[in-house]
Amino acid sequence: MAERGWSALDPEPRVAVVILTVNQREKTLRVLGSFSPEERRRHRFLVWDNGSKDGTGEAVALAFPEVAVQGHGTNLGVASGRNAAAALAVERFAPTHLLFLDNDMVVTEGFVEALLAPFGRDPLLGQTQAKLRFLKDPERLNDGGGCRITFWRGRTHPVGFGELDRGQRDREAPCIACGGAMMVRADVFRELGGFDSAFDPFGPEDLDFSLRLQGRGYRALYVPRAVAYHEVGHTFGGGRYSGAYARAKARHWLRFLTRHGKPHQVAAFFLLGAPWAAARLVLREGRKGNLGAVAGTLRGALESLFRR
Repeated sequence: MAERGWSALDPEPRVAVVILTVNQREKTLRVLGSFSPEERRRHRFLVWDNGSKDGTGEAVALAFPEVAVQGHGTNLGVASGRNAAAALAVERFAPTHLLFLDNDMVVTEGFVEALLAPFGRDPLLGQTQAKLRFLKDPERLNDGGGCRITFWRGRTHPVGFGELDRGQRDREAPCIACGGAMMVRADVFRELGGFDSAFDPFGPEDLDFSLRLQGRGYRALYVPRAVAYHEVGHTFGGGRYSGAYARAKARHWLRFLTRHGKPHQVAAFFLLGAPWAAARLVLREGRKGNLGAVAGTLRGALESLFRR
């Protein structure tokens, strides 16, 4: 494990902003436009186009010629897409820090600098995370301190989710960082091997990364001075809780649980949490006639258990 941060080794930190996108041209243009022209010149930006068919790459190159765009013919998933983008950013820009930013964000002034500043005073800080408000309800918090994980119930929940933002989450604090707006030291990212592609096509690769980072002795910090607005939504499965989505979610949760949960938490999930969650799923999706989601969850759980 590296023992020093950029303040000791490199007086001029270099940030590469990595943005993943697929078929979301307008959102991608919006997040880039939320940075000032001076910020786009000062930092390096890389948009990884994960197989878009809507002309996202061409539109970004036309509107923001200072931004690097890399297209890929297929959707690699979140973990593999971010890993590929990070590798390319390191090759092109040699950054000291990588900022992973979802394309459905809108950032505020000084966002990058706020996330970067704490690294200079803590040599064991490996990761920082922003404060997020809802884009469509900007007085309320989407994330005010990273993620709370309740292993026995099979739930992850952002700190302060849905609260009116009255400054109650304005203190820096240790956190389990979410990947939508988080910065990580490039050397630490390399040391950990990036995000685990076993969680493709989506989550919880970000929580897994933060817990692995802290398991190596690094710290993760919530930085409320870095504020972004998040247009919350999930596009996988065409906006419906599909069978494929449910299958992957169940499979990934069991992998995450057995990797990071303590023995008593794992036992409690199987004895209490799993039956409770299954009953809620059957009632909720059954009323909608969405039996594919129920079948997908069961299939994903069985796949995870029998492939161990």
